[in-house]
Amino acid sequence: MKEYIDKVKFSFLFNGISSRELELALDCLRAEDMHFPKGMVIVKEGELCERFGLLISGQLQSTQYDYQGNRSIIQTIEPLQIFNENYCFVHEKSPVNIETVEDSHVLFLKSDIQGSTFPPACSFHRRLLNNLFIIQTHKNVELTQKLECMSKRTTREKLMTFLKIESLKQGSKEFDIRLDRQQLADYLGIERSAMSAELSRMVKEGLIRTRKFHFEIV
Repeated sequence: MKEYIDKVKFSFLFNGISSRELELALDCLRAEDMHFPKGMVIVKEGELCERFGLLISGQLQSTQYDYQGNRSIIQTIEPLQIFNENYCFVHEKSPVNIETVEDSHVLFLKSDIQGSTFPPACSFHRRLLNNLFIIQTHKNVELTQKLECMSKRTTREKLMTFLKIESLKQGSKEFDIRLDRQQLADYLGIERSAMSAELSRMVKEGLIRTRKFHFEIV
């Protein structure tokens, strides 16, 4: 357990919880760490969620596929972020897949933080609940931003809205994103070829500069 306690203690889920309390919390949460290779589905859409995950290293994405097999990226999950906690707490089936973008190390936590599985002596219970509330608030903001992008009618409007949001997040008109071109197209719900053509036009018109993952709003 010691080898990943030193890593997960920096997750906001355990903010304000001491190293000693963290050991108790992970025991109460029946923590189980697992390694997965790149390109693996570790949670399937329609699967009953009995545990949620905390990404220790690597990168994950929550995705959905339509009846034609077209992929939509709902969220990118970075190290020390949690996933599928909402469905776990209400014992619902996952409406999304969780896929590995890179080789990933995941800590699964099998318990209901909102329930009565914690003994009365768990002094960290209230802090965990408070941290979860803040995490969910941030996730709601991210989903609102995604909806803002998706609500735009044209490919250009979707791209410019996405880039504007990323620029504000990073506090600069010049920034990197962690999505490749296919992932960006899947996130915005547009065809990659149409998106690439629009990006080229935006560069020629002097609206942006871009190279691979790097963008600059001119």
